[in-house]
Amino acid sequence: MCSITMASSLVGLIIHFHSLLIDPTPRPGLHPIPGSEPLTIGAAVLPPAIYYVALLLLAPPPPPIIDSIYVKTIRNILALAAGILFFRLPLAYHVPQSIGLTYQLGLVGLYGGCRVVDAFFISPYCFKHIPRRVQYVHKPRDEPPAPEIIKEWSDGGVKEPYSHQEIRTSEDALTARIATGTDAIQGALTNEGKRSSISDNIGHVARRMSNSIPTAASDSYLALQRTLSGPDPQPVLETAMTESGWPHSLRDRASWALELELSMRGVGFTWTTADVRHTRKTWLPTVSNRMHSILVYALPVLLASWFVISSAYVRYLGTPAEMVGPEIERLSRELFDDALPLPVQLLLTGALGAFLMAAFSLGHSLFAIILSPLAPSPLAFFPPLYSTRIWDITSVRKFWSYGWHRLFARLFLVYGVWPGEWVERKLTGKRNDEPADVGKVLGGFLSSAFVHSFSVRGVLGGNWRSAAGEAQFFALNGLAVVLEGAIIRAVKRSRKRRGLNETMWYDGWIGRIWWLTVLLGSGRNFARGWVKSGLVREIAYQ
Repeated sequence: MCSITMASSLVGLIIHFHSLLIDPTPRPGLHPIPGSEPLTIGAAVLPPAIYYVALLLLAPPPPPIIDSIYVKTIRNILALAAGILFFRLPLAYHVPQSIGLTYQLGLVGLYGGCRVVDAFFISPYCFKHIPRRVQYVHKPRDEPPAPEIIKEWSDGGVKEPYSHQEIRTSEDALTARIATGTDAIQGALTNEGKRSSISDNIGHVARRMSNSIPTAASDSYLALQRTLSGPDPQPVLETAMTESGWPHSLRDRASWALELELSMRGVGFTWTTADVRHTRKTWLPTVSNRMHSILVYALPVLLASWFVISSAYVRYLGTPAEMVGPEIERLSRELFDDALPLPVQLLLTGALGAFLMAAFSLGHSLFAIILSPLAPSPLAFFPPLYSTRIWDITSVRKFWSYGWHRLFARLFLVYGVWPGEWVERKLTGKRNDEPADVGKVLGGFLSSAFVHSFSVRGVLGGNWRSAAGEAQFFALNGLAVVLEGAIIRAVKRSRKRRGLNETMWYDGWIGRIWWLTVLLGSGRNFARGWVKSGLVREIAYQ
């Protein structure tokens, strides 16, 4: 009887879940673009499928027919169709069951369409470049690696994020300090013991303590540090060599197309983004290292930040159950400034940032574990998503360069950085070999502002004005990077004129306070947009 009841309950749960999936009614809080329809399987699968078929024809010969005008025409038609379908996804469809998935649909559609245009039209025809596969050779290296002279921006200008050498050094220093202290006590008591038998006994106890205390203290400290740090990734020296020749067999061409389509950061190709190519010194995540990262870092941060987000929503932003209707929902979307005290706004902003960072880390680690059996295929190569520790970041620029993921780096490079540099050179008369850093920074951040505003617009009824929060966030951070660069250069010049060191011991502390202030202050625009869009509501499971 019990088994029949459980079976009927399970069937009822499956039926309820199925009804939720096929229910075209948007969930509470979701405001899709007017005229858009619930996403269908065909609409979701068709764009990447056509994109993949077009990629099969992208690489040059062999076979010779690939280079014919007929094949190139078919390839470009397929690519154009895939691009249009990608761009159309967030404009014509929404996911009625989820605000977050509808938001992601905007990111996927815009990213996919821009990627197709880049791969089939911008790179081949403007730069005469089709991505080549890269073969990675990894040789084990000692930890810590031998010192080498590198530019500050080639590896983030920070200490290696996974090295435990600092831990061992601090442990040795701690042991030495304890041993020195107990040796001094022992010596004093021993001298006194020449005049007293009681002092002899105390000296004997002190000698025994001098042997046990340092070992116990250092062992406990070591155990704690190893528990928190977990197993290290494998330290390696990486050599990347462009593959000689193009895909030959159909199977090789199919693998080439799949790897290029799935690689957001261009891992395994000459499209590799800067976060993967900072330096030859890199780390290969192991399964045990990724599991430790999930259990010790990603999940605890994810749960803690979720608790803060949920608590803030329930206490300040949620509306009573008896109050329903469009007017109440409209008011609930405008409560960020009215209902949240400033400290809670900042707390919610920081919690959202931590939640997103932990969610990306969790996904990265899970895919690294799942695909690890495919090694040495590039599909199993997962370079660190964040290339430095948060505490080592001392500027807004370093946060966005090394403290945040670079999954959209190629998109921002092609559609933001390069046009920004071009505009700056045109306005200032700079040569092509001269840096155009202001245009580079502003172009990259403005392209990011558009991408994120376009995506959040899809859950705000297509209203660009309501979606301006994320655009303001990224635009302000771009201005902050330009401003801090100018200030740093001015301070260094001033110190040099006065005969002082260009860097001071307190620079790092000022830098940390600065970037945290900028991120939390400007991030309120981001959090405000997520409250308006209902994303905070969905994260809080309300």
